[in-house]
Amino acid sequence: MASATSALSRAVRPPDALFEPAASRGLDAPVSLIETARLMRANPMAILPEALFDTPRLTGPYLGRKVHEIAGPEHMQSVLQDNVQAWRKSPLILRMLTPILGDSILTAHGESWKRQRRILQPAFARRRIEPFASLMARAGLNAVERLLASDGPAEVHGVMNDATFQVIEQALFGEADGFDRGEVRAAIEVLLEEIGRMRLSDLVPWPEWTPRYMTWRARKARGIFRAAADSQIARRRAQDEPGEDFLGLLLNARDADTGAALSDRDIRDTLMTFIAAGHETTAIALTWALYLVANDPVCQDALRAEADAVYGAGEPDAEQSARLVYARQVIEEAMRLYPPAPILARRAVADTDICGHPVRKGDVALLAFYCLHRHRTLWAHPDRFDPDRFSPERRPRHPYQFMPFGGGPRACIGTRFAMQEAVIVLSLIASRTRITPAHGEVEPVMQVTLRPKGGMPLRFEAR
Repeated sequence: MASATSALSRAVRPPDALFEPAASRGLDAPVSLIETARLMRANPMAILPEALFDTPRLTGPYLGRKVHEIAGPEHMQSVLQDNVQAWRKSPLILRMLTPILGDSILTAHGESWKRQRRILQPAFARRRIEPFASLMARAGLNAVERLLASDGPAEVHGVMNDATFQVIEQALFGEADGFDRGEVRAAIEVLLEEIGRMRLSDLVPWPEWTPRYMTWRARKARGIFRAAADSQIARRRAQDEPGEDFLGLLLNARDADTGAALSDRDIRDTLMTFIAAGHETTAIALTWALYLVANDPVCQDALRAEADAVYGAGEPDAEQSARLVYARQVIEEAMRLYPPAPILARRAVADTDICGHPVRKGDVALLAFYCLHRHRTLWAHPDRFDPDRFSPERRPRHPYQFMPFGGGPRACIGTRFAMQEAVIVLSLIASRTRITPAHGEVEPVMQVTLRPKGGMPLRFEAR
C-alpha cells in the first residue's frame, strides 16, 4: 500500500481536474495615496498590483521615497541574503510587534539578534523537535473529536487555533502549574489581536523609535502574560533541573562562542514570540489545507491511503511522521497558495541594489510572497491546487521560489517544529474523517497572517 500511495502522490493530473480555490486579485491600475491607505487598513493584500504576478519587480513613489515591490526568486535572494546588511525590518512592523514581543529574535537586529540566534538554534535541532510528536498527535486527535462533535458545519479556524495553542503551550511549559492557564490564554488572544489590528496612524512614516499606542485592554493582557512567564522562569531556575520542554531548553541554552545564557527578559520575550509566531501561523496553514482537501476527493483518498500505510489505526510518532510524504506535499501546496505571511516589508538602511537596480537609503521593499507563489512565469497553472508539484521530481529547485518561512539568515527558526506539527495534525484529521465544503464565498484577507474572512466552515463525518 505504501508504494501505491507514493505512486499516487507522483501522478500528474490534468489541469482541468485540479481544484481552483479562492484567490486575492491584484490592482489593475494605480490608486491614490488615500485609497492606498484605505485598502491597507482593510486588507493589505488589496494593494498588490496584478502586474506583479507576471514581472519580478515593480518600483513606484511613496511619500518622497520609492517602494520596490518584488516577486522574483533572485530579487528575494538579493534582499534577504545577498545584501541582507543593507536592509532592516520596516518601522511599521517593528512598531506593531515590539510593544508585545520586546527585543526578541523576531524584532531584534544587529548583535542582539545574532546572539539570540546562536543561543536558540540548537533548541530547534531535529533531536529536540521529534519528542514533541506525541503532543502534536494528541492535539490532532482532540481536534478530530471536536470537528466530529459539531452540530452542522464546524468552524475550522477556531478548532485549529485551539489545537496549535495546545501544542505550543505544552511544548513551552510542559505540565507546569502555578498560573491560570485560561487567563493566560485569554491574554495571549488579546495580544495577538493587538498585533493584527492596523491603524491609520500606522501608515504614517514615523521614525522607528516612535511609540505605538496600546489600548488599556492590551496593556493589561501584556502584564498578565509577563507575570505568568516571569513566575515560571523563576520557579524553574529554583529547581535543580529546569525540565525538557522548551522553557527548560531556553534556561539551559548557552552561546557557543561566549558561554553566555539568555536573560530572564530574553526568555520571557522569546516565549511570547514562539506563541505568536508558532501558534497562529500553523493554525492558518492547517485551516487552508483543510479547505483545499475538502474540495479535492482525490487528495483526501491519497492522504487516507498514506496514513493507513504508515501508522494505521494508531497515531504517528516522529519517525512515522517523516514518512508522511504526501501530507507534507499538501501542507506545502497550501502554504504556496496561502502563505501565512503573504507580504513582508524591509527598509533600506544604506544605498544598495536589488539585482542591479539601484536602491537609495530609506526606500522600502515589499516582499510579495503571495505573488511569488502564484507567479505565472514560475509555476504551471499557479492558481490550481496541485500537491504533486511538491513531489521530489517536480518541486522547485530555486531556494527562493517557495518561501512560506522566509529566507536568508532570518528565516523562521521554527520551521521543523511547524512542519512536523502540521503534517501530523492534517494526516490524523484526514485519516479519521470525510471532509466536504460548507462555505459560500471564501475571501483571503491579511491581518498579519493570511486568513479566510469570516472563518472557514467545513463538514466532517466519521470515516
